[in-house]
Amino acid sequence: MRLNSLANEIVWSDGAGKDLTLAEGECHLWELRPSHDYAVLLSSAELRRYQNITSEEVRISFATSQGGLRTLVARYRNCEPGQVRLERGEQGKPYVADGPHFNLSHSAGRILAAFSSQPLGLDLEALSRRVNARALAARFFSPSEAAHVRSLDDAQARGVFLRYWVGKEATVKLSGDGIYHGLRDARVVWGEGTTSHGEYRGRKVWLREYDLGENLLGALASWKPVEAKGFFRI
Repeated sequence: MRLNSLANEIVWSDGAGKDLTLAEGECHLWELRPSHDYAVLLSSAELRRYQNITSEEVRISFATSQGGLRTLVARYRNCEPGQVRLERGEQGKPYVADGPHFNLSHSAGRILAAFSSQPLGLDLEALSRRVNARALAARFFSPSEAAHVRSLDDAQARGVFLRYWVGKEATVKLSGDGIYHGLRDARVVWGEGTTSHGEYRGRKVWLREYDLGENLLGALASWKPVEAKGFFRI
């Protein structure tokens, strides 16, 4: 798969002075620059976990993910980040009471979050990731998806596998069920351009793919059509 086949230009801004109202059917994508400064926004339990992480990469990613989410939620709720209470669903999906809806993903040192007025799921995958594409497809994909991967040579199989994977994982994150509880039930049907669709346990899923540069592929999943209307970095 060639990323440049996903013909969508992304222009990032800092979001300063932007109206962060989320209209029906739209979302905003945010990239969070990794920083330990976000650690001041962690809860006491999160701070203990942060301090016990030995890997520098994982440590800064954890601080940025948790503190950064509070920072962004606060912008939409017009409050201070310290006032944001992150809740967790049964399988660990974070949320805040009364919205907005959001989801977060990270890969290859980049951290992105999506915000919307409706539930969504976001996943990122680096196309340089080494995977045993055929074995994983046999374990987690539908028979037709696994057969598609098996029919390709090694290089093609890896690219196609990762494209399936990012759409399927975004779908399961949308559901809140967690990848080990629902990945086999997520189906992906590629459409024209960057808009695809799928199915999850009898429900139709809308999928939007993004070429995020640096060999990074992203997918956004939602129950109803949603379009990114803002791309911001902080």
